[in-house]
Amino acid sequence: MLHIGYEKVPMCSGHGPTRRSFLQAGSAGLMGLSLPAWMSLEASGAVDKSKQQIRNCITIFLVGSPGHLDTWDMKPEAPAQIRGKFKPIETNVPGIEICEHFPLMSRMMDKVALIRSLHHKTGATHENGQRWMMTGHEFNADSMKPHSGSVISRVFGNKGTLPASIVLPYKIGNTGAGPLHGQSAAYLGSAHEPFFLGADPAKSDFKVVDLAPPAGQSEFRLNSRRQLLTQIDDVQRRADTNSEVGRDTAYNRAFNLLTSPEAKQAFDLTQETGDIQDRYGRNTLGQSCLMARRLVERGCRYVTINHFDTVFGISCWDMHADGGGLNNTYADYENLLCPQFDWAFTALIEDLTQRGMLDDTVVCVLSEMGRTPGINGRGGRDHHPGAWTNFMAGGPIRGGQAIGSTDKTGSRPQNNPIEPPQILASIYHAMGIDLETTMMPGPGNRPIRLIEAEPISQLFS
Repeated sequence: MLHIGYEKVPMCSGHGPTRRSFLQAGSAGLMGLSLPAWMSLEASGAVDKSKQQIRNCITIFLVGSPGHLDTWDMKPEAPAQIRGKFKPIETNVPGIEICEHFPLMSRMMDKVALIRSLHHKTGATHENGQRWMMTGHEFNADSMKPHSGSVISRVFGNKGTLPASIVLPYKIGNTGAGPLHGQSAAYLGSAHEPFFLGADPAKSDFKVVDLAPPAGQSEFRLNSRRQLLTQIDDVQRRADTNSEVGRDTAYNRAFNLLTSPEAKQAFDLTQETGDIQDRYGRNTLGQSCLMARRLVERGCRYVTINHFDTVFGISCWDMHADGGGLNNTYADYENLLCPQFDWAFTALIEDLTQRGMLDDTVVCVLSEMGRTPGINGRGGRDHHPGAWTNFMAGGPIRGGQAIGSTDKTGSRPQNNPIEPPQILASIYHAMGIDLETTMMPGPGNRPIRLIEAEPISQLFS
């Protein structure tokens, strides 16, 4: 059975071809189907959820990119100009060391799989790496690719009232080289666009703007407007049958959120005890991680947490130490960034574990690149897509391991080089998607592979 999104398309072979043999042998019959024709096959059934475990995912995206030599791939034997100022500490997994400023994480390394040989060759901008790690593809404005959360939305659909994909707290803005960050639904359409929270959950006056009716709008007026929009939508459907597939359901989602008590409660952190809020950290990252747990617990399938929405004029991972708008230094890492991450990440893993949710939730910590092995003349590190470390936990991920390695200066992969599409393939696989039989409706209404890569086998063995 070949799946197109969450549709199952019967194949006319004894046992059905694999995705690869299907693509190699040609697919004239299926390629001839328009997207509306595919959707008409919905009656044949959705993904057979009884035969697979569908999991959720929380991704923490460290915008700006931590220096791998200063965090999770330290080189204590390298010259001072390479190894930097921090010291490694042992973890609860013999042979794996991480930065001294992650003491809480060091005690749960048995749950974490480090991937130390990530690299890409496209370019050393933040946006290049963001596109790779958000979508598994590099692209330009003429060939946009969908965010991984949008892919999950298209493949699995919503569980309930909450959108399938939610981004906290803000979408990525200016990081230096253009607007293409990889956080849109692209050709999948606005029905699968991530829901952007657009507010900081750590602020005392936090409120999700889209969950409050506009001033002066009564519930009666909201419902009347919804009925009118539905009538207009029906007219458009009858006028153009080809438009019915992938309709823009953004306003339906907005109305559902406005009128759903469950949705409002999911975003309400005041329902959490003060102790649990303190444990995550009373800061944007910490409270975003807490909200992510609440959202997954209440039906959201894929939560992306952007740790920063820009790299300019703030303390963030982009440690150029330039004395101006990119003046992040080792002091920022030591006093702010590492402690905040250590508290928030470990609180999330502990909380998911205690609630019995970790087996059903894949947790990924991603960034767009590494930082230069050599410390620059200002005492910082610049962009380096040649090698870096990301990591995963939860679901079927086997923790307590470091996959791949870099050379003695952390410049490039030494063994088992991993590329970004493999990370996305691993996420999809860990969430329960059969990459051999699931395809997506691509540009021009033709089926395409979810990702041109295979999962990292060591994560699951």
